[in-house]
This record gives sequence, structure tokens and C-alpha cells, in this order.
Amino acid sequence: MKLRIFLFLIFISSLTSCSINGSFQGLFSYYKKTKKEGKINFLKFDTNNDYLNSYSDSTTIVLSNGKEIKKYLKNFEKSIIYIWSPKCKSRFCYSLDLLQEICSQKGIELFVVAEYYDSKYMSKNYKISHLIIGIDTQYYKTNITSKYLSKFIKDLIDEVDDAIFKEIYNAHFFSFRNGKFEKSFDNIEDIK
Repeated sequence: MKLRIFLFLIFISSLTSCSINGSFQGLFSYYKKTKKEGKINFLKFDTNNDYLNSYSDSTTIVLSNGKEIKKYLKNFEKSIIYIWSPKCKSRFCYSLDLLQEICSQKGIELFVVAEYYDSKYMSKNYKISHLIIGIDTQYYKTNITSKYLSKFIKDLIDEVDDAIFKEIYNAHFFSFRNGKFEKSFDNIEDIK
């Protein structure tokens, strides 16, 4: 039975828009492996230390949960959360530098949340205004991407009911005004 479930998960993941590229990233977080490699510095989000606003280098990832980020977004009139899949190759996967440029032109704060961990892509020197946010898998008590990601997004947009949540949680972008969720979308053209 477990083998059938495992094979089913492999089959489903091959149908998704983002490729796995030789590993199971996208299915699992790979937090422990990435941490063990030692190329990335991990900091726990702390409201007393403004890590997200003090961009220093691209090898530092801030670990957080959706509730902390939602509270933090209240500091900004307009903000967007982009759920970033480092190895994604679909048409809904955008360059972080391009997204930052578009958001800066429109007066929107961009926050990049990594769907899973990858030293190679997370240690590149992106020209983004805030440190990349890594979902705190220990907080969500799971290493399975679909589980911790849905819990993170639910915490982030907690004001919507379950029926609406099911329709929007697979989006790549989540737009906020003063910390209040406005809409979700996938196309870069919808950044406003």
C-alpha cells in the first residue's frame, strides 16, 4: 500500500508545472540537507530584529511562519508575497531580480518565500530588497512541502473561509494592503 502511494506521488509530481530535477525537492523541504551543507546562514525571524528589512547578503535565509509574516506585513501599505520554487521552470516562475524591479517601480514591497530549500539557488546574489524567507518546517512539524506550505499560506491569509482558501492557495503571488490579504494570482501582469 505504501509503495502504491509513493508511486502515485511520483506520478503526480511529474505532472505538476515545476520539475524535480533529479531530487525530490518540491515534495520535501530539504532544510536539514541544506543546513548541513553550510552554505546558507539561517536566522529565526524576530520582531525585535528587523532581519527582513536589513538586506545584507543572499546567503542568509530568515526562517518564519505565516502568522509572523502576516503581522510583519502590517508595516507596509502594499506588499506581495511570492512563493518561489528555486528549480521551477514553468511559465509562472519568474526571476527574482525582475520581480523586484517591477515591484519597486510600482511602490510595492516584495517578499520572497522559498517553497523548499536549495543551497545552489538560495546562495545566488539576487538584487532583492529583503532577505529570502524560508518556511519554518519545525514550527509546522512536517518536512512534506504540500503540508507545511498549505499551513503557512493558511496562517498568512487566515481571514478567508475554507472554500475560498481551496481555490487560491496554489497561487504564486499573494497581495496585501497594510497586512490585510487582498488577492492571489499567478501572472506577473497582475502585479498592481
